[in-house]
Amino acid sequence: MRGLVVTGYGGHAGYAYAVARELSKRGVELEIVVPREYPHLLARFREFGVVDAITLPRKPLEPLYKTLPKWILSLLESLRYTRRAYDFVLATGSNFSIPPSLVQRLRGVVVYALEDFKVSRPSKAVYTLHRLGARVFLQWPEQLKIYPDGLVVGPVYEPEIYEPRDEGYILVTTGMLGSPELVEAVLSLDYERVVVQLGDLDPEYYSKRKPQWVFFKYTSDIHKWLAGASVVITHTGNISMTARLAYRKPVVLVYTARHSRIHSLLDAKTLAEKINAVFLERATPSKLREAIERSRKLPAPELPVGAERIAEIITRRGV
Repeated sequence: MRGLVVTGYGGHAGYAYAVARELSKRGVELEIVVPREYPHLLARFREFGVVDAITLPRKPLEPLYKTLPKWILSLLESLRYTRRAYDFVLATGSNFSIPPSLVQRLRGVVVYALEDFKVSRPSKAVYTLHRLGARVFLQWPEQLKIYPDGLVVGPVYEPEIYEPRDEGYILVTTGMLGSPELVEAVLSLDYERVVVQLGDLDPEYYSKRKPQWVFFKYTSDIHKWLAGASVVITHTGNISMTARLAYRKPVVLVYTARHSRIHSLLDAKTLAEKINAVFLERATPSKLREAIERSRKLPAPELPVGAERIAEIITRRGV
């Protein structure tokens, strides 16, 4: 059985990693497509099969009027996959998934799309693919009101790779977009050891202010930092589920200004409730200190493993 996995970036790549791992364990031959603009993803997916990179039509929050040439280029680059035969395509969201999935759908290949954790409204890319005939996997029963014909599989998150331990540092992640206000609030804390993933923000600017802390933009191995963290402070995204459900870490989920343009307040609150994390609508130093201590007292929930269920459904071909 051969499949094409279209990863996307950020949390979408996390979804792809989780499902690709399960499909690979079941002997599925995979080809994986990643955005050329995020080359660190090439290394992440090589263990599962052949990895290729094509153009990302639109970066997060990029104005639409600037993207038409990239949409055309991405579609043309997607035609290279017509030279191969696939049993299925798995698209994990974002605009990146549309051109390769559309090309394969026109060839008659079965397309599966994974919806994000949103409960308030559908993701534009997944909804578009659904209108084109894709079968949609859902993470929560509440999403059936958006996709009545969807398949509820449970939360999809990256599995534990390293043995969880407590090395005494706080991990802060801000995704691809970054969050200046969250980072500024964290900088006011007096903790000795903090590791901060900055996204599109400049590490040099912050490292000058806190030279004893660790700052970086992206990494191909965020699991190394997740495994050793005492507490994880993060935005509304897939990384919060991995930290909480795979590594069983205390999580403080912060609703940031940049991520509010992608996920609604309802989505953020629902996610925090589902994974039993402390939720902050706005980060301030005092609120963060209190939330960190409160998060240590909350038990991690027991929830289904959505990636396993997706792999079972695809390999069974029963849907």
